Amino acid sequence: MDITPDRVTFDDQAAQEGWVRSNADRGFRLEHWEYDADRIDGFDYDIGAVRVRAASAKDESALEGVLALWGLRPDCFDYSWATDDPR
Repeated sequence: MDITPDRVTFDDQAAQEGWVRSNADRGFRLEHWEYDADRIDGFDYDIGAVRVRAASAKDESALEGVLALWGLRPDCFDYSWATDDPR
């Protein structure tokens, strides 16, 4: 499960200046992927990957709604580097 914040021009400018811009109205892209367990530790983890479902959320409230619809709770998520997600 990947949750990626939408980026706008102001985010790119902030990144160039070395900081992260907060935005309470930020939208999100959600993608649920299934990977072949035999490839997940390798470079080609995405071969045979299947996108199970995808959605967009216009803000944090809508994000919580999509997660609830999919039967997921926000407290089930961790930072990407602390998970098994290969991306």
